Amino acid sequence: MTVVDARPSRGAKVFAVLPLLWHGRLSWLRIVLVFMFSQRTLELVRGWHTPVPDAEYQGWVLGIVPAGLRDFVLAHPNPVAAGVLLLTVLSVVGLATRPALLCLVLVGLFARAVEVSQGVFDHESSLTTQVLFVLVFAPGTNTISLEHLIRWWRAGRKDLLGYLTRPFRQWGVYLILGLLAVTYTTSGLSKLRFSDFRWFDGETLGFYLRGLTSGDEVYVVGGGQATWRDDFGLEMYTYGNYNYGSYHPAALTGIVDWMAHTPAIMIAVSVATLLLELGGLLLFVPRLRSLMLIGYICMHTTIGVLMGLPFLEYQVICLLFIEWERIVPFIQKRFAVRRSRKHEQSPGGDVPPRAATGEPARAPQPAMGNTNG
Repeated sequence: MTVVDARPSRGAKVFAVLPLLWHGRLSWLRIVLVFMFSQRTLELVRGWHTPVPDAEYQGWVLGIVPAGLRDFVLAHPNPVAAGVLLLTVLSVVGLATRPALLCLVLVGLFARAVEVSQGVFDHESSLTTQVLFVLVFAPGTNTISLEHLIRWWRAGRKDLLGYLTRPFRQWGVYLILGLLAVTYTTSGLSKLRFSDFRWFDGETLGFYLRGLTSGDEVYVVGGGQATWRDDFGLEMYTYGNYNYGSYHPAALTGIVDWMAHTPAIMIAVSVATLLLELGGLLLFVPRLRSLMLIGYICMHTTIGVLMGLPFLEYQVICLLFIEWERIVPFIQKRFAVRRSRKHEQSPGGDVPPRAATGEPARAPQPAMGNTNG
């Protein structure tokens, strides 16, 4: 007589909880981005202790804020910082999630607008601000939240995992994918527009990797006609390569220098980068989505290592939008097949039903048209 152990294995328990990874992707995105967004916001607010100079350039954000309110906020950085901390806690734990998140986004947008008025534009924060604004309204934002747990408690405290993995409408997911697609595609088009296809010669990347803008040194090229944006005829500027000369491990210095002076490699990397960016709309092709997102993560990681510009917030967004709901079941199936073969090869040869299947019942997949508070 064969005794079958009906208790779920440790692996089955892990696989049973994994659906929270993709069902709660908007919640995880909210939690991580709020930390990163708030940290930068607090840095900007602390800068208000030094009187902020008159705006050299006033964008649309400062343009719609009454002058009296703007001056009052800038004159009280400590209360604003305290408010940011409170809003951060509420947004992360998920209590009054949407109102707190909306207020945090507005304060952060104002702080970044003040920075832009001084001629500094934070490219990384632009996408993050838009994504957080989408999360204010998107279904699924508060799937992993204290207020959602309170609703589950009041509903009878039955099947917590099933409650947390209920399907919700996916328009927020697709809207954020759209923001990613537009961001990367326009970045690629900008390279073509302003380089007259000279981006393909690899000289732009080689210029940075050869250390010509090492540290905080930034080149500004003027001499053109004065424009509405400046009085200097600014035509071009460069970013500083903060990592040049301080690579870890040190052996990477020689490799980077070799790459920078090898035209074929610079051309190949330039072409690959441009094709990856111009392919942003491929994010809407399910079979290619994860591959594209992994490609973007690799691109940002490489730029981070070589130039000190990792764009971590972009990487977080890409990582959470990888289709784990396709990858995890595939790995789970391979794990089950491998385990089944081991049992078949073991003495006795009896394969318990649990070992033969190897996978717990799957939580329902997100479906268009279904709703979740």
